Amino acid sequence: MKIIGGSAKGTLLLAPSGRNTRPTLGRVRESVFNVLANVGLLETRVLDIFAGTGAMGLEALSRGASEAVFIDKATGSLIRDNASRCHVDSRVRVLKGEVSSALRSLKGQKFDYIFMDPPYRKGYINEVLQQVFDCGLPADDAVIIAEHSVSEPPDLSLFQDTCELWKEKKAGAIVVSYLRCR
Repeated sequence: MKIIGGSAKGTLLLAPSGRNTRPTLGRVRESVFNVLANVGLLETRVLDIFAGTGAMGLEALSRGASEAVFIDKATGSLIRDNASRCHVDSRVRVLKGEVSSALRSLKGQKFDYIFMDPPYRKGYINEVLQQVFDCGLPADDAVIIAEHSVSEPPDLSLFQDTCELWKEKKAGAIVVSYLRCR
């Protein structure tokens, strides 16, 4: 798996061996960043929840984001190693531990883009979205990029006062929902 564009283009990322990590497919990541290029990534703050290898946040940093915070309970040192490979160490913060406590520790901070790729078939997507809003993490006009299975879409009726579906892209059994925050 490589960084697709920007200053770290072509950098090979490390992935955990034998772990149940499901990195975002390169073509899906490329599609996401093609969409975001039209909105702008320069000088933005990014949050990558269930970060795994850190590919989404690192791609954003490579393309001009100013800072990225990564949350993953198992791969913190791997994310730091990948950040070093991309020469963005000083712009990275990694939070280990459970997602809910990590999100609470960020309460009141604002992020322009929030990536989330929760484990499939666990029912986490609505729970994590609720925590993101409860902690006040989206900046004005933030975009949440939620990767999920076709069978587990976010229940947008729960969040109608805080966001709306802006775009949705399908790639086989994977769906990427772009939620524009109010």
